[in-house]
Amino acid sequence: MNVIDLLLSSNPVIERLTKVHLLNQKVAYIEDGYIKNYLDLYDPIHKTWVGIYSPKWVSTHYTLLELTYMELNPKHPVYQEALSSLLEHEWHSENIHNPHHYADMCIMGMLLNMASYGSSKDPKIHEIIDYILDHTMPDGGWNCNWYKRPIPKISSVHTTTSVLEGLFRYQKAGYTYRIDEVKIQMLSAIQMLLKRNLYQAHGSKEPIHEQMIKPSYPPRWKFDILRILELFVEMKYPDDLKLTDAINLLISQMNGPLMPKGSAIPGKLHFKLEEGRYGMFNTLRVLKVLKHYRYPLYEKLIKEEV
Repeated sequence: MNVIDLLLSSNPVIERLTKVHLLNQKVAYIEDGYIKNYLDLYDPIHKTWVGIYSPKWVSTHYTLLELTYMELNPKHPVYQEALSSLLEHEWHSENIHNPHHYADMCIMGMLLNMASYGSSKDPKIHEIIDYILDHTMPDGGWNCNWYKRPIPKISSVHTTTSVLEGLFRYQKAGYTYRIDEVKIQMLSAIQMLLKRNLYQAHGSKEPIHEQMIKPSYPPRWKFDILRILELFVEMKYPDDLKLTDAINLLISQMNGPLMPKGSAIPGKLHFKLEEGRYGMFNTLRVLKVLKHYRYPLYEKLIKEEV
């Protein structure tokens, strides 16, 4: 059995994502596997899972984010209903007009990501775009502590990645409000990350944090090199020498074509996704990256026995 066969024999969610992203097949949305497990836990009375943003990771925010990763049909009534709950509770107009009220920029990036995936028509999306574009850092990214004293001088890779994912999804969904500024700011944020080879501390070749080079799934709000490289693949961002170190770090962690699932990020879970050392989600994700940036190696790995 090769790794493609292994992924295809895994959970129906991973099977579908493999067909779409590795085999370039057009496959209908599904409601089986992990997706069904999450949908079965939805509370239609309160239109939520457990709470809005907390408790982590069983809240509506993080459950819907996982369903976005798993590519639930964005028109699914549960997705749309839960998204409306998030927009109602997580964004308020005073975030723009009240100088003493601040929304967490990382949360806003994730909220924009989900709202754009769901093609929301809620005018709050325009306010979120205003908030993001009007509070960029001088180096081109974003920091959830932008308003604190002393004012931070550099962007956070965590926040910047969440916002980049949201802006990319916004662009991909065909929204037009301030879209030229969105595109310019995305390029500035990408350049900020590339200056650090995606993961290095300022003035150093060392990782900002060891966990940033050891990917976990789901990544939640946290940055890691697989999360940002997977986003670059979705953007169809061209190969760049400044991606080399990060890609090589991923390859160094692989056992043949398999990728470790990484350490679990502490928090409550609806249920455990995967057992064992190697994760099908991370394996699928790293193969997506290698298919785009290291195709000869990808071709070799998918033929190996596992």
